[in-house]
Amino acid sequence: MLKRVRKSGRQDSMRFLNSLSVFVQLQSSCFSAKQTPVSTFAYLSQSDSAAFSEVFLRKRRGQRKTLSSIHSPEIRRPGKSISTNSLSSPSSLDDPISDLDLFLQIVPLRMKNSLVRHEEIGELIEIVMDLGRNPIARFPSGDWVMSDQPVKLDDLRYAISKVGDFSDDNRSGIDNSLHRISAIRNRKMQIIGLTCRVGRAVSGSAEIIRDLIEGGGSILVIGPPGVGKTTLIREIARMLADDQKKRVVIVDTSNEIGGDGDVPHYGIGLARRMQVPNVNMQHNVMIEAVENHMPQVIIIDEIGTEHEALAASTIAQRGVQLVGTAHGTTIESIMKNPSLQLLVGGIEISIPSVPVVHQIF
Repeated sequence: MLKRVRKSGRQDSMRFLNSLSVFVQLQSSCFSAKQTPVSTFAYLSQSDSAAFSEVFLRKRRGQRKTLSSIHSPEIRRPGKSISTNSLSSPSSLDDPISDLDLFLQIVPLRMKNSLVRHEEIGELIEIVMDLGRNPIARFPSGDWVMSDQPVKLDDLRYAISKVGDFSDDNRSGIDNSLHRISAIRNRKMQIIGLTCRVGRAVSGSAEIIRDLIEGGGSILVIGPPGVGKTTLIREIARMLADDQKKRVVIVDTSNEIGGDGDVPHYGIGLARRMQVPNVNMQHNVMIEAVENHMPQVIIIDEIGTEHEALAASTIAQRGVQLVGTAHGTTIESIMKNPSLQLLVGGIEISIPSVPVVHQIF
């Protein structure tokens, strides 16, 4: 539904989306008639929409599963669910075998032998290795223990040797892939745990919102971690660059959208990618992208600070389409976040004087 609001003599359009059909509608009751916010973004929530979890997060075997299976995993031991299954998938832009092989290179051999025989290997979400604990592989159907032997320092060192250097936000990656490796450190800054997430470019994941993408409005994708926000905006970037022939620049803070390494992953199509040297510099790179490279569209992942929200608002005012993500569960959660509320127009609180109260009542 397209709704127009007027403020300061200007007319701005916002798309409000109903949560039952993947869209979230911003309730007008949150604001007084004179304080209706002019938003930078249209809104797309991935948190509580069954439609989203079915359409965007459908699993590789065509099953339609909700996110509840991920939030409440069943712990299974080796041997309970071991069989051979094809790694192929019609929905992935990548060659699933070679892409998954890149990921499996970081898994210690004693864990890999059982992991590769798992019946859901093609749907692997991530593996978790914490020092002194059993290694866990996470699948749509639940968590699975890869080995009855706890993780040793040698296991962590093996995995670390297969990836690039870790950035200030303790993230790394594998060259020519979309996989993300995140580290947990102790007080001495030694790595004692790894979360290794499988990254995939999923073709067709943004088809359901093609009309929003082609409409030219800015889009904010909201959802908790792990629901597929980055996967979605990667496909949006490809559609805008390849199908719409627009000049698209991705500000890729953790190299999750365009993959690790200097050559971007082909999942972003013809979109260009700017890497961010330090996570605290993301807002500066956002402005630099607009000033130096004449983009028609800016793609941003994980807007999380007030500086980044302000930069996004500034870019939108320059006539550049923005597509970004933010952690949250609903529009209300973004509105209540002091750092991000600017993305949805901001919230103004005023205390009327006694004469004004008497006039109202």
